[in-house]
Amino acid sequence: MQHDDQFDDGRDDNELLAAFEDFSLPCSVLASHMVHLHVAWLYVTRLPLGAACDTMAKNLLAWDIQKGLGDRYHHTVTWAFMLVVHERQQKAKAASFAEFLRAHQDLLQKEPPFLARYYRPETLASDHARRHFVLPDRFAD
Repeated sequence: MQHDDQFDDGRDDNELLAAFEDFSLPCSVLASHMVHLHVAWLYVTRLPLGAACDTMAKNLLAWDIQKGLGDRYHHTVTWAFMLVVHERQQKAKAASFAEFLRAHQDLLQKEPPFLARYYRPETLASDHARRHFVLPDRFAD
């Protein structure tokens, strides 16, 4: 399986998560949507849902601060994506990220973004949604 946003530098799941958590993952790698999805999947498979969402949110925000990336963190996008990944994993019961990804290629959709099925563009563009979780204002197909 090949995707234009695929990243594989030979790290196993534990090494990827450790590099994400200790800020040693290069910013260019973290910028990959595939890496975000992989880390999200790792958290939802290892932690209770609330802890997975909190941990991902806390670590993404810490990345922005640690690396001086500005105000890129988006609370609604982070939590909504985590909730979707959790729901999909509960149904799929995938034993590996590769297995999960094979069943859920739509999570990699960029144009329009996957969450556009759940949110209006103006909702996600709002400062309120960036700073606070906002419930979906569209129904998924």
